[in-house]
Amino acid sequence: MRILVTNDDGIESPGIHVLARHLSEVGEVTVFAPSGEYSGAGAAIGHLSAGLPDVHRVERDEMPGVTAVYHLDGPPALASLLACRGILGDPPDVVVSGINPGWNVGHAVHFSGTIGACVTANVFGIPAVAVSQHTTDGPMQWDTAARAAVEQLPRAIGEALLLNVNVPNLPPNEIRGTLDTKLSERIPYSLHSPTLTEVSPGRFTAAFEKFASFEGPEGTDTYAVEAGYVSVTPLTSTGATA
Repeated sequence: MRILVTNDDGIESPGIHVLARHLSEVGEVTVFAPSGEYSGAGAAIGHLSAGLPDVHRVERDEMPGVTAVYHLDGPPALASLLACRGILGDPPDVVVSGINPGWNVGHAVHFSGTIGACVTANVFGIPAVAVSQHTTDGPMQWDTAARAAVEQLPRAIGEALLLNVNVPNLPPNEIRGTLDTKLSERIPYSLHSPTLTEVSPGRFTAAFEKFASFEGPEGTDTYAVEAGYVSVTPLTSTGATA
């Protein structure tokens, strides 16, 4: 099984290293991720008329067990697009994107670079798993999220699905289970009350408030994660709930 691993936080993000290590135990892993931060990039691939960005190969000893590691100066959806079209050899059997530090729930699926890479793969009929971990005050429990991603691979491949997996930031023994969910109504950051403040004639700074209340009833992704469950939401190639 050929597994492409990418993310939107860049090749140096600790989450992608843990994810690649776990996935290398069940398949042949190639990492192809952005060189730096592309959070919020969605499924953007950039303006390609001037050519493709440079691709850099990394020594594999930085990610033991991984077949090859590359990064490019472009967004995750572009990495996914190029890999699915064969730039690194045979296309992957499945694309796994993450681990994102911070959940991608509700309407965030339409803006997330983590999910954008999976949407791109799904356009070409390649199953995909996007995995994100809720953030709390404690250290990130990367292994919990990586295990959740591995557990969802058979379903994603067997049913040719795009699965959005959100994981509580808890040790594995504190996870209450796994729930199939639908999207909540939460928008990214629960953004509200945006304002413009004029700082000079014709020039403004923009700001917004965040973490307002939102609807996250039982059965939604936000409810499941906050209740201590792994949330699994099947999506379509447009980012909508399947």
